[in-house]
Amino acid sequence: MIQKNVDYKHHFAEYAKPMIIRSIFSTIMYTADRLIAALFIGASALVATTLISPLMFLIAAFSSLFISGMGAYVGLLIGREESDKANRISSGIIILMGLLGLLMAVPSILFSEKVTYFLGARGEFFQLAESYLKICALSFPLLLLGKGMDVLILNDGSPRYSFNLNMIVAITNLILNLIVVAILGWGIEGLAWATVISSAIELLGGTMYFLLRSKTIHLLYPRFKISIILRILYNGLSDFTMMLVEAVMVFVINMAFIRFLTPKHFEAYAAVSIIITIFYSIHMGASMGLQPILSQMMGRKEYTELKKILYYSVKKTMLYALTVYLVLIPAINYILLLFIKDPTTIQMGRSFYLTIGIATMFSNYPLQVSMFYTAINRPMESAAISITRTLFLIPGITFIAIKMVQAPGIAVGGIIADILLIIALFIFMRNQDLSKVKIYE
Repeated sequence: MIQKNVDYKHHFAEYAKPMIIRSIFSTIMYTADRLIAALFIGASALVATTLISPLMFLIAAFSSLFISGMGAYVGLLIGREESDKANRISSGIIILMGLLGLLMAVPSILFSEKVTYFLGARGEFFQLAESYLKICALSFPLLLLGKGMDVLILNDGSPRYSFNLNMIVAITNLILNLIVVAILGWGIEGLAWATVISSAIELLGGTMYFLLRSKTIHLLYPRFKISIILRILYNGLSDFTMMLVEAVMVFVINMAFIRFLTPKHFEAYAAVSIIITIFYSIHMGASMGLQPILSQMMGRKEYTELKKILYYSVKKTMLYALTVYLVLIPAINYILLLFIKDPTTIQMGRSFYLTIGIATMFSNYPLQVSMFYTAINRPMESAAISITRTLFLIPGITFIAIKMVQAPGIAVGGIIADILLIIALFIFMRNQDLSKVKIYE
């Protein structure tokens, strides 16, 4: 067993920080997009896109089934100095991801009305949500190919290129929204077309990288071997499960809002959810950024420092998220005023921010631990965490909490669920010896 001191602070600065900045920046651009939608389409556009969000989580779940598994396995192979195998496997997975994108896009377009109705869109929200979905589905194959290449770029040791490309894509998406929504007046269809074009630009940037700049990872004649594909899917099972049950969780919470609360509550929640995404961007950004390092360390059998990197990342991101949360409190009413005009709805939004914002701090450790196990090629632990948290604990407790205490229930449910999971995970990880865990080959 190889052991050596690892400069985890340097790794965090080189890989996690750029990903955090990129994630926050993307969130800000996303917020600007929704601001444009609210100003030039109306608050109903926010609700319409929120109603479609469970499907978008589902799409992300199927994409992560390949992306996460491929990234972690390719990183493991590079750590073992098996680059040719990594190249041919990743080339095959990229092709499969493109085909998967097409398979997801076609039914979303052909049956857009039925899908929109199933997701709960009614009345004035139905037409907006259906129009948004039908066009946005065109981006699915582009998005999957682009995200797959992005993971490979990170594992190829080029976090700066990935950072720059994603900055360009985010800014381009904002400019496109300004043109098609604010200037041309295309409405929510313009919002969707901006997503399609931005996804195409990300794919183009990834393609140019592997044509001109790749170092260790190259797109070669692919290798399609059922056992290896199953190995990738097995390792991606954890993140797939996390995203899949996240879709179920959002759907359950949406239904709780529809059943127990008012449309004004939903508008306030939709607006605040955009801002709250910043905190998740910090937590998830660090984990995604550190994936190549963790996977390669596992391949080199450098077990001692793995948990140190995780705990350092949790502490740093908690500090970052708490700082952002406190800084935004004095400005939250002014920010919400950009999206919604009714004073009562704004006060509802402020209450949501104060409560749900705190709840997201408790989610940091469970989210990072789940993605940590994916990175070290132990998906079963990650899947167990995701299923327990987002399929059972959060939806069940939150639904009951909303019924009992109304609007504050969404934060109460999340906090209770995450506290229970934090205690269990802390005890489990403290007693686990990573040098003795087995990696499925």
